[in-house]
Amino acid sequence: MIVAVTGASGFVGSNLVESLVAQGHTVRALAHSSEPTPRPPAGASGTVSFVPGDVLDPGSLSRVFSGVEVVFHLAARISITRHDEEAVLRTNVEGPRNVAAACLQHGVRRLVHFSSVHAFAVPHNDQPMDETTPLVQETSREAPAYDRSKSLGEREVMRAVEQGLDAVILNPSGIMGPNDRSPSRIGQTVLDFAKGRFPMLVPGVYNWVDVRDVVSSAIAAATRGQRGHKYIVAGEVGSVRRIAELVEQAGGKRAPRFNAPMWLLGGVAPVVETVARWQNASPLLTPQSLAILQSPCDFRSDKAHRELGHTPRALSETIFDTVSWFRQTGHLA
Repeated sequence: MIVAVTGASGFVGSNLVESLVAQGHTVRALAHSSEPTPRPPAGASGTVSFVPGDVLDPGSLSRVFSGVEVVFHLAARISITRHDEEAVLRTNVEGPRNVAAACLQHGVRRLVHFSSVHAFAVPHNDQPMDETTPLVQETSREAPAYDRSKSLGEREVMRAVEQGLDAVILNPSGIMGPNDRSPSRIGQTVLDFAKGRFPMLVPGVYNWVDVRDVVSSAIAAATRGQRGHKYIVAGEVGSVRRIAELVEQAGGKRAPRFNAPMWLLGGVAPVVETVARWQNASPLLTPQSLAILQSPCDFRSDKAHRELGHTPRALSETIFDTVSWFRQTGHLA
């Protein structure tokens, strides 16, 4: 099968490309020309061709999607700051619009669109969230730009479905795992814990899912997902403390023993965010990242389990494999 992957050089995209090639598919990998080319695993039966391009450039999408059966759209701008709203909204809304239009133009059999659990509006009670949970409203000024952008991106895909496109939507939670080459923000956090770089912990919890389980569910969605449906692809709820302790058990440095007080973090986070903006850096501690760790994270993946076979592995296995991979690849001494 000939497939296309946008965002192919990112954390999830590169893992997806490797799995697709290993299964014998022919992959056209769309990524920015400045990013590394995805490499197929040794002994893979499929092939991958790297195509420089941008989801904001319809012409580059046409060159990639012509003759393709399935498109996996992963290219997105992830943000936990308040200073890049325009770029986030453009990439995460105009991008899906262009991708969906190109799929319709070239008769793509199915689009698998990667959204996020952040597209869902946070409930005002403790009810678990599933695919029926309302999306963040476009006019909601309380929601971060990233959350609004993922909600709007889904709406663009569903408009194309109404025009005849066969598409399914995946809503993963916080993705972590091995083969995190850059690494991602979450991967960098695991690496920093392993190196003992954090003197204190940030209080809070989130829902974490292994990149390998996300990739498996995405590939299943290409053939088993229902047209016009969405699937939450989540994993295990775990605190920041538990992650630090699991990293320690996997051979990392001793986990910090104390939580930083929220009043201190609340005062420091805006300063860190502003300094990072001046330095053109990507901070881990921001007001938005603190809010995420304090928000409801009971995401239900029952539908993905029934229809896609999504079976998330234990957080302990993910952390162990991630730390081991960082050590094997020289990120850890």
